[in-house]
Amino acid sequence: MRNVLVMLDTPEGFHELPLHLPADVLEAALWELAEEIWPGGTEFQRVTTAVAYSDLTSALTADNVLHASVGLYETEDGAASTAHLLVRAEAVDLEAPEVVAAAFQEVLSFEEHRSVARVDLPCGPAVLSLHATETEGEAALLAVEFAHIELYVPSPIRGWLLVLALTTPCFTDLPRYTSILRQIGETLVVRPAEQEGDSAETSVVSDMRATFG
Repeated sequence: MRNVLVMLDTPEGFHELPLHLPADVLEAALWELAEEIWPGGTEFQRVTTAVAYSDLTSALTADNVLHASVGLYETEDGAASTAHLLVRAEAVDLEAPEVVAAAFQEVLSFEEHRSVARVDLPCGPAVLSLHATETEGEAALLAVEFAHIELYVPSPIRGWLLVLALTTPCFTDLPRYTSILRQIGETLVVRPAEQEGDSAETSVVSDMRATFG
């Protein structure tokens, strides 16, 4: 599959990592990201942020992640609330999106510590999943360290499954982040790329030629 565009919008508070950039412009992009995250911060905060996200950006690019961003918010009591969003594409059988969604809903529902629900997005059926990272095998939900909210979206262009995964250590903010991921899913568009200027005129995550060859 060639010349396919995946597009989405993230809400205010999310800052996109500069994936898939040439090495000669990556450093400048990372510095811009650090300034965006710390507009009133110190030089030390911006430098350490740029260095940390440099390593992360390299790892995610090597892993063929389509999109990555970090959300930074403030809780009602003034504490920091953070979440990371990753968007991937996985190959699936050439079934109708409804069939793929139903299959994933059934498989995921058997996993422990996971809540699964079918949702309907403008781009088609999807499966919303909420689960947590176990620390001791049989650990209860309150003993885990991270919550994972995932949206499994069968592509309307058959053969691919888009996975939007949002991870946060802030359990009290789960309703907020679940709503945010659903909101992002509502903006998701997958379509053939036909125009040269598409990537400059829309919030394009990736020309999938770069990922799928």
